[in-house]
Amino acid sequence: MDLPLSGVIGAAVGLGVGILDFAVIAALVRRTLGRMNATPDPKRMDLVMRGLFVVNALVFAGLGWWVGVSVSGLGAAGP
Repeated sequence: MDLPLSGVIGAAVGLGVGILDFAVIAALVRRTLGRMNATPDPKRMDLVMRGLFVVNALVFAGLGWWVGVSVSGLGAAGP
């Protein structure tokens, strides 16, 4: 199986964007919980944050792959 370099680079960039996005979303979630004066169970909060990170990383890496391959033209269907 040949992996196009444009897809790998796109996935890496997408993963980086996903990590930055996770940092923003995690900060917003923590700030919202702080304003509500809610003290969630630390184990549940850790599980939610891990799940959010995994989903965020996979989605952004997939989008990065798709954009990288689409821009390079390697993923385009022939006539």
